[in-house]
Amino acid sequence: MDAFATLTNAAREFIAAAMERVEQNAFGDYTPEDRASVRREAAAIETEIGQLGKLLDAVQTIAGMCAPGIAQILRRRGFAYEADHLDRLVRLADEITKNQEK
Repeated sequence: MDAFATLTNAAREFIAAAMERVEQNAFGDYTPEDRASVRREAAAIETEIGQLGKLLDAVQTIAGMCAPGIAQILRRRGFAYEADHLDRLVRLADEITKNQEK
């Protein structure tokens, strides 16, 4: 299992456990508002997982592009700061990809 799948599974397990505790309400501590809040949090986590997956895919696509790279084009147009951030993002994506291949 790759690092991204492990992270998303951990997030899903955490929210599932929280939902189960609130639904069971063994000690009568939770209100209907608490149940609604946990459901909203679960939906937000699923949305963030989807967005993170799309971002990782986009970064890997950018990392695989041939010369001139996007960072080079940005630098030529005067966007050195943004190019540096893009380079860091690509390096991080490369590290994630290397870790997934192990």
